[in-house]
Amino acid sequence: MIKVLYSDDGVVMLRPLTMADAEEHIAGQDDEYVTWLDDAEATEESVRAHLSDVEKSWEAEGPIYSFAIVADGKLAGTITAEVGREGLKDYQADIVYGLYPATRGRGIATRAVMLVVSFLDQIPGISEAITRVNPENPKSRSVAERAGFEPLTTAEAEGDANDWLSTRVSLVPAEQR
Repeated sequence: MIKVLYSDDGVVMLRPLTMADAEEHIAGQDDEYVTWLDDAEATEESVRAHLSDVEKSWEAEGPIYSFAIVADGKLAGTITAEVGREGLKDYQADIVYGLYPATRGRGIATRAVMLVVSFLDQIPGISEAITRVNPENPKSRSVAERAGFEPLTTAEAEGDANDWLSTRVSLVPAEQR
């Protein structure tokens, strides 16, 4: 399985998120990151527990694949793809992403989302990527749309806080891969 991915222009690299990223991850978070992703202030203990789970999931080859987004040689944010998530179909994977303040507004998140979609083509049976965005977070929706995602359903229709957007992972249907 390919675990390190580079954007065509070399601006963004994705690699597995590890325990070594703990301090930089904590330092990079701001209120916007916490509001849309974690919904709680990260502590060193909670981040280390999370990163331990992340490393175990990589060792087990899923179902959660959390990447460090690296730009300019530094940790710029995180992106996670999860298969088998409750509420999704068997052929769908959920993508969640967030950038630290210093790296926002440069197309880094869009590149990272596109790279994770290409990564998902390696996962047997996965043919659609989903991202769920809060309607009050237009920046996140713009990232998904620039990465080729299209509306699937709305927060109102789902009875939750998020609009759902989707994109195909592969032109080859999951059942034929």
